[in-house]
Amino acid sequence: MPELSSYGFALRYRGHWGVRLRLTHGRLEITLPRSHQSPVDVRLAGRAYRVEPGETRRLTLPE
Repeated sequence: MPELSSYGFALRYRGHWGVRLRLTHGRLEITLPRSHQSPVDVRLAGRAYRVEPGETRRLTLPE
């Protein structure tokens, strides 16, 4: 069976509809749709990141 090159899905999180997450080899991409909602704080490997509405953040996954 071949490995997945990427996996993505959308979800609702704290009033944000259509938050998109995409996993690829070594990377997590988070996209928030434009809205008047608050930013979303993300923690990954002990670091904190803020994603603003309308923004895409690309985070490197730890080994």
